[in-house]
This record gives sequence, structure tokens and C-alpha cells, in this order.
Amino acid sequence: MTGKSKQYSVFSRISGQIFTTAEQEQRRKKARTARYMGVLAAFSALIAAPAAGFADDLQQVETNHLQAGASATGLTVSNTSGAPVYLNLVIAQPPTTNPPNCSSLGAQITSLDSSHLNLTSSVAHKTVSFTSPPSVTTKGAYLMDAGETVTYTPAVIPCEENGSQNCSPAFNGNFFFTKSVNGTTTGNNGCGGAGTTYPNATNLAEFALNFGVNGSVGSGCANADDTDISIVNGVNAKIKLVTTGDGWPTATSTAQNAAIGQNTGLPGVFGWAATNCTNPQGFPTPGNNCPAPVNAPKAVGGACTAPATLITGPDGTKYCAQTSAAGTCNNQRPGYTTGGTVAISYEGTIPAYVDVAAPGLIFDNAAAQTICPTVCSKAGGEWNHQWTNINTPSVCGCGFSY
Repeated sequence: MTGKSKQYSVFSRISGQIFTTAEQEQRRKKARTARYMGVLAAFSALIAAPAAGFADDLQQVETNHLQAGASATGLTVSNTSGAPVYLNLVIAQPPTTNPPNCSSLGAQITSLDSSHLNLTSSVAHKTVSFTSPPSVTTKGAYLMDAGETVTYTPAVIPCEENGSQNCSPAFNGNFFFTKSVNGTTTGNNGCGGAGTTYPNATNLAEFALNFGVNGSVGSGCANADDTDISIVNGVNAKIKLVTTGDGWPTATSTAQNAAIGQNTGLPGVFGWAATNCTNPQGFPTPGNNCPAPVNAPKAVGGACTAPATLITGPDGTKYCAQTSAAGTCNNQRPGYTTGGTVAISYEGTIPAYVDVAAPGLIFDNAAAQTICPTVCSKAGGEWNHQWTNINTPSVCGCGFSY
């Protein structure tokens, strides 16, 4: 049985941050439309399937609730980095208009204030509470201790359409991690660029859980658990995502990202600019007023190595979108299958590397050893032992973790 997920959520590969320009928002909408049409095509294939398979799907649609002995899918987030980190949560919102063949969306967690958002800490006597921007309840940050695990326990509630049956609210959104600042209140707009708070942007751990047991009504409603790691905007963190329980594809049930430019073809990972996994359609950066990550992979001799895709920035710079030939960026289990756990781990930062001007000429490596640590420290970074005096002024290579 096939499953559908995320087809009606405003959440997308590139919406973990708020875009502020009209061009960015237009491209984001195009990307969302492309994904939506792809899901509709998959559903069209489903209804063209043999009658027995279709009948089975209809039966599942009519019983979109927790079956006897079944459980909803849980989630954990662990900080294994050895240092505190901000856990940033963005909760996706349902559409204002239901998709075709979906008369009721069912129950969904849409706010940090939801009584169904059951989050607990492994640290004794510590309450999981998110700090949000003013008047915002859909996103916020929580400072995790080193070694701490936050656990989401799905609530069991009466179904909206049939109170005699048990359901569990859908939980859809993304987590990302920032070293020293609340990532939801400090201008995190999905863009990169030298001199910004997020020179290589941020990567996301994305999830859509329990749509198959949330009491929705109709064959067009989402029904499948779905996860991935998105490097579409950029990358600042080492994230690992492991799914356990029935039905998860073996090939993508464990996902782990690498540094920017090194994620092509990794299972369960959307590479940089790979909005739709196999192509960069609708990608919002680099664009006007939205620089590419400082370490975004650039074309060599005007070309990219397959399966990467050549894209061009507004200034003519040619980049290589880290698209995948295999199309295994997404991790989705069959429809109406729940239970088990989505385990997300933050393993540390991935620095952005930027050249910072030295106060004078760096004559040799011995001089660099003296000059560059101070130059990088004053800029808020650490020297990566790279330097050059080919141009004036001399520069030190600095790594920025954020």
C-alpha cells in the first residue's frame, strides 16, 4: 500500500525559516506546488491499481484511527555533542482549504501551546519550554544540556469524527540546532553569506508523524509517516536521524548529513539546493538579497559532476546543486502504519569557513601562526590553519560555528 504525507502542509524543504522577500516567497510557492502535483500523480497511480489493492486502501481510509493493540509514532531528540545547544522547533500548519477527497484533516498539533505536545526531558526536574518570537506560537527554541534527550510522547485522544475510536494528533514540522543563539528570533531566513549570523544557513531534521491515525476523513488526506534531513538551505550541524518500527525502508531508515557539498546521494538527505531531491526546481537561493552559503559548491570549469545540477546565481556565479540520481532523499513508510520511534541526534557543529583580512602582510607560515589565531578570534571564529598573501590584504581562513 502506498502512502501520502506532507501533501497539504505548508511545511516544506525550504520553509524551516521565514523568507522575507517577494522573490523568495514566490520560489517557495513554486517548489511547494511541484511537490503537491507529484503527490497527486502518485495518488492517480494508486487509484489505477488493481481493484483488490484499491479496496484495501479504502478500508484503511474508513478506519483512520488507532487499531486495537497499535500505537502512535513517538520521537526523541538527543544532544550528543558534549556541549549545550539550542533546539529550534518549527511546527507546520494545515492548509486553509482541504485537498481534494479529504473532508476532514483530523487532529494536528499546530502550536507550541497545544495540550497534546507532550515533551519531557531526561534531565531531572527540567521542563521543556520553548522561547518564541513575540506573538508567535508556531516556533521557538529550547536550550538543551549536553547529553540531554527530549522525548515526544504522542497523545491518545477520541477521534473527532467518531469519539468511540482512539486517534493521535498528527505532528509535522522540523527541528534545527544553533550553538549560541535562538534560531527562531535572530534573522534566520534561509540565506547564507559572509558577515551574517548564519554564513552557511542551517539544516533541518524534518518529520511528519501520525497522519494515518489522526482521524482524518477521505482518500486524499495524508496518511504516511515521513522523515528526512534537509540541507536545501545549507548546513551548520551534524544531524543523525534513525527510524524504528514496521515498514520503514531499510535503505533510508538511517540518515546522516555531511558538510555542505558532500551530501549528494546520501540516503534520507536532501542535498544543498536539491529542493525536489532529483532537481533544484523552485530553489530560492542564491537570489536577489539572499546570498548562497559561503561554502556552497561551485562549478569547476562551468560544469558539475553528475548527478549534481548546474545552477546560476543572480551575479552569474555557477553553483552545483547537490541533487540525487537515486531519488532516495525521503524516508517514508506505508500509509496508516505507525508505532516505533523517530530518533534525532545532534552530534555537533559543522563550521562555515570564511577568509578574514589580516591587519597587515603575512610573510610566512610562522607569521601566520602568530597573526591568524587573533584575527579569527576577534571575528568570532577559530583559525583553520589556512592563510594566503597572494592578494592584498593577506587573509586568514576562519571557521565559524553557530
